[in-house]
Amino acid sequence: MKAINYIKYNIFALLFVFVYTSCSLEVEPQNEITLEKFWNEKVDVENILAGCYSTMQDRPILSRMMVWGEFRSENVVMRGTSLEKDRSLQYVLTEQINTTNDYALWGDFYGIINRCNTVIHYAPQVADVDPSYKRSEVDAHIAEATALRSLMYFYLIRTFRNVPYTTEAYLDDNQESAVAPTDFYQVLDNCIQSLESVKGKAVKKYMTSNYNRARITQCAINAMLCDMYLWKGDYQKCVEYADLVIDEKIQDAKESKSSEDYTPFYGYPLIKSAKGNSEFGKAFNEIFVNGISSESIFELPFTGSQSDLCNGPASLFYGNDVDVAGYVIPSDYVGKDKDIHKLFINKLDGRLFESVRFNSSGSPVAINKHTLQRGINLKMKSETVASITDNNNFFTGGDWGSRYSGKYENNNWISYSKANWIIYRLADIMLLKAEALTQMISTDELSTSEDIALRDKAFELVNALERRATYKTSLTSNDGLKVAEYSSKTAITNLVYDERQRELLFEGKRYYDLVRRTMREGNTTYIRSKAQNKSTDYASIIDSKMQKFDYIFWPYHQDEVKANPALEPYQNRAFPGEKESTKNTAE
Repeated sequence: MKAINYIKYNIFALLFVFVYTSCSLEVEPQNEITLEKFWNEKVDVENILAGCYSTMQDRPILSRMMVWGEFRSENVVMRGTSLEKDRSLQYVLTEQINTTNDYALWGDFYGIINRCNTVIHYAPQVADVDPSYKRSEVDAHIAEATALRSLMYFYLIRTFRNVPYTTEAYLDDNQESAVAPTDFYQVLDNCIQSLESVKGKAVKKYMTSNYNRARITQCAINAMLCDMYLWKGDYQKCVEYADLVIDEKIQDAKESKSSEDYTPFYGYPLIKSAKGNSEFGKAFNEIFVNGISSESIFELPFTGSQSDLCNGPASLFYGNDVDVAGYVIPSDYVGKDKDIHKLFINKLDGRLFESVRFNSSGSPVAINKHTLQRGINLKMKSETVASITDNNNFFTGGDWGSRYSGKYENNNWISYSKANWIIYRLADIMLLKAEALTQMISTDELSTSEDIALRDKAFELVNALERRATYKTSLTSNDGLKVAEYSSKTAITNLVYDERQRELLFEGKRYYDLVRRTMREGNTTYIRSKAQNKSTDYASIIDSKMQKFDYIFWPYHQDEVKANPALEPYQNRAFPGEKESTKNTAE
């Protein structure tokens, strides 16, 4: 769908949905319904906002969150040698992207942006005609719409760098639709400023934990600002907003009736991995299987009870209850086999087995995270990793949750994924703070006491997560990392990036982390060295193409350029167009 046209007409399509599905509204002919007739009650505003969340749960948005943030990194490779059902994805995974790749279409993101702009435009007018619509509610709805709009722009600029930016609602055909791209940092600054202006007006807490984690709150806005300030290079602000999030989570843990469930490591309110004295995987079960955990800040929930509430992209890309493996599988770099791997330095790091499924030979065959199979859970039989022959030895039957519900239809099992998609959680914010602390170090040699203190604080955040992830019933001072081994700014920075990769594996974060570092360092050395680990088959291709700085971003899709000619002068020339498309197979 063409992005600019999508922006203009998406709001009308949604309006008709709500009119036709509400039994309290009289149905008018489609050509007689106007926006002014729609915006009369508080519920009209709430319905449009609800539509923003439901659209984020749909495949066009969610699949791009996954593809854009993960699939160009070294974490995943293509399952098999081809993807006949999704050629565009195949070209992404083999670095053969061009201007016709379907994943370069961004219309649904701009659709949400326009809905948010329309809410911001009309909400005050609704308050004038609906006496039950309080000013505090108007402000909260505007804050919510501003945050969702900023989140959409944040995804867009991290993917395409410079993108069209507008805060004007498209309400009729007479408005100018050809909008030239705005510079990355200007869009970022605009998002930060708009969030700063509304952060105190957003809802602090809803009545239920589901709403607190699945809708925008003040905590979610603080998390977004923490992330955005890191990309901006304002590391002190990043730390300040990270601390606001962490402090709120600490307070929540203190008030929780199940405070014994949290690990005491360094005072961070992390859910324990151990369940009792001999079982592990409690944190994984709470965060990824059950969802809406105490560590969650903002996530998209799925029930798995019917097709429109299922996480379809997780099933297709990562795997499902029927086929086990999806379109992508873990790369050898993530886990070549259960005993020999480069990423997980601790052999008792449960995140390896929580994230990667190995076969009886010890080779990675599928992704576990987001795709936990029926009958498999996280009860560990032994702390001796060498005794594990396959995941059925590691994960045994018991009382843990499942990601899938389903039904038999025509003698086939139909899976419904209920894996939530987490956009921000506590561990992510802790590691964003750790990265900011490393960048505040003045010299690589850690030549001052202030530099050493910054190193130590960053290390503490990483080590808390490492220790939480260690599957051992009794931890000693010898377990975990050793701070003395990270005696330079480069070393501690690399540790933070490696820990983000381990902790946030397959969560749509890794490629963006690589892009952020590349933009900060001003060259592609680091991203090339890491991306080449994806596969020996494509290492030389990746190294060659990523010599160009522009190549770390995506091109504008040719259909978006046709719909908005103002994009054409700013097209990313590092990628071939329609007439010079890449070959179907790697050279």
